[in-house]
Amino acid sequence: MSGTVEVFDFDIDADGARVVVRLHPICPSCRTDREVDANIKLLKEDLDAVARRMKAALQVQANKSLTG
Repeated sequence: MSGTVEVFDFDIDADGARVVVRLHPICPSCRTDREVDANIKLLKEDLDAVARRMKAALQVQANKSLTG
């Protein structure tokens, strides 16, 4: 997950993929609107990165199911 804040990750099994939280709290304390916006932006980017990895993992899992 390079380039992200690495707060979120995912697990995958026979039931499907799910987002998991790796870090608590998920962002540092904020004192200004600007800090809130910056931290939420980073979390959104992190979730987008996890979504891409989840989709790729689901595709791999689907291909394994078809061939094995």
